[in-house]
Amino acid sequence: MADEAPPTGIDLELLAAGYDHRAAKEADRERARIAAGHARLGRGDLAVDVGGGRGAHAAVFATTGATAVVVDRSPAMAGHSAAAGVLAVVADGERLPLSDGIAGLVYFHLAIHHGDPGRMLAEAARVARPGGLVWVWTLDHPHHRASFLARWFPSVGRIDEGRFPHPEELERLMGELGLVAGPDLVTTERVVRTAASWEAAVRSGFVSTLQLIPSAELESGLVEFHHAHPDPSQEISYALTYRSVAGIMPSLVS
Repeated sequence: MADEAPPTGIDLELLAAGYDHRAAKEADRERARIAAGHARLGRGDLAVDVGGGRGAHAAVFATTGATAVVVDRSPAMAGHSAAAGVLAVVADGERLPLSDGIAGLVYFHLAIHHGDPGRMLAEAARVARPGGLVWVWTLDHPHHRASFLARWFPSVGRIDEGRFPHPEELERLMGELGLVAGPDLVTTERVVRTAASWEAAVRSGFVSTLQLIPSAELESGLVEFHHAHPDPSQEISYALTYRSVAGIMPSLVS
């Protein structure tokens, strides 16, 4: 009997609850600082974090003096951002509730795969001002099948290869929108946590792809993980490899 295709829908409120096990780290803030630096954010600028979750990246943008706003489809995520003092709007990245040409930075951090990339980038380009920057952080394509999650749950790699648009496809889409190619960066984050905290994070669904794998595979993978790491206090370490794809809105010709 052939394997059934995985479901495609993600429960964003369930994912928001899983973020209790996915606290923002210095590496998250550094990726936000990199984008803010390239956008030259400052007072009077607008930075839009599409799918910005709990607002950790937008909070970094705000330190430059820019007005930072999170746009997220999840009321729970937007609520967390607002509670942290970050402006937040519940809306879809494919239909941004913003005027044309007003943002110095339109930013996606592991968010572009939660919708139609072409529509989301078209909206980002519409909202970006002349000289503004559209910046996407995604997972580098070779990462998917080599990830720590894929080691225990083999279908994760296959699913993520299908969910995450290839960086070259994002570059093509930005070019078709008239954006000028910006920085193409690869950065690796080393995550260290205890075996118990990782298992709890998996059970909470701290990564959206975990909602798409069969429950039997989830339980089997957790059993294998527990056999390999029986001490709940043992520190485990794994890498996340990020890739930036960025485009600059050309300045108006004087």
